[in-house]
Amino acid sequence: MTQPADIVRPAIETGGPRSGSLEARASLAFKILAALGIFGVVLAMFPGTIPVSTLLTVVVNGAGAALVAVYVVEAFGLDRSRPWAVAAARPLLVVIAASGVYSVLVASAEGRIRIPFDVGLAIWAWLGAPDATPVARQERRSVSLVGAAIALIVLMSFGQQLFGWGGLLDVHEPDLRASITADCGTPGAGPPGTITLAYDWAWGSGSPLPSGTDIVVVGWTGADAEGHPLYVIAEIPESAPGISPGFGGYPSTQMAGQVAKESTASFRWGIDLSRQELKPGRIALQLMRAREIPPGPNPLTITATYIHLGLWRHDAPRVICSW
Repeated sequence: MTQPADIVRPAIETGGPRSGSLEARASLAFKILAALGIFGVVLAMFPGTIPVSTLLTVVVNGAGAALVAVYVVEAFGLDRSRPWAVAAARPLLVVIAASGVYSVLVASAEGRIRIPFDVGLAIWAWLGAPDATPVARQERRSVSLVGAAIALIVLMSFGQQLFGWGGLLDVHEPDLRASITADCGTPGAGPPGTITLAYDWAWGSGSPLPSGTDIVVVGWTGADAEGHPLYVIAEIPESAPGISPGFGGYPSTQMAGQVAKESTASFRWGIDLSRQELKPGRIALQLMRAREIPPGPNPLTITATYIHLGLWRHDAPRVICSW
């Protein structure tokens, strides 16, 4: 006696889907989404005007390319009326629609407008009458395809929180250890002609593919009885690769400017993370006394602040030179 499942299987394996059916519409929807995905991956190869995390770019575009492959496999499976593809069609459409709704809500919360074209495609495909009745049984390939799509979409949707600057895999303020050392001269002998200081830092953890520019700002505050600065810059020794004296860079410049205003005088170093790679670092600076015999000098306060990607700052314990 012929089983109902045996009747259904030939129906969905013979030829391609009927025009206008759920399977035909879904195949077209997946092809459109795959084409848009390919366009997005290619477009991401060209750097934008505003830099973003290299790790985020690599992971999200890798996931996008893999998602394109899922859509292509599903579309061609539907074109050949494969039972596993028919079984996966509706769950994939639900996943696409849910992802589209989530993206619209996130964009709205950020003050952006996003056209939910993917939601529209999913609904349009869903409203088509299915060729196979009852729906083909879920197979391991069907479950794997839907599971892969869910994992990739989640990875892309939460990529910023995981792989972006300030994300879970980035370094954070508690990971940084930093200190200032300064040769303030002999106590009671008055301000020395020069003061050599250094700022050292190291990380308690790392981050894959670090990128962007950090900034270190060293500041000093001190004046004589007449209000003149006690010290000015004398010499800036050469630093390690990736550490550039006098430079800044996105996205830390704005915060560095605010930090610099906290001292009477300051100097900054740009840290190119793609070159410096979050290795332990050291910068040095030599200050010279501004006047030959400053009457009644006040103490000299030396500060150093590490700024990570404009997201947070770490202030090392300050050093006070008093005579």
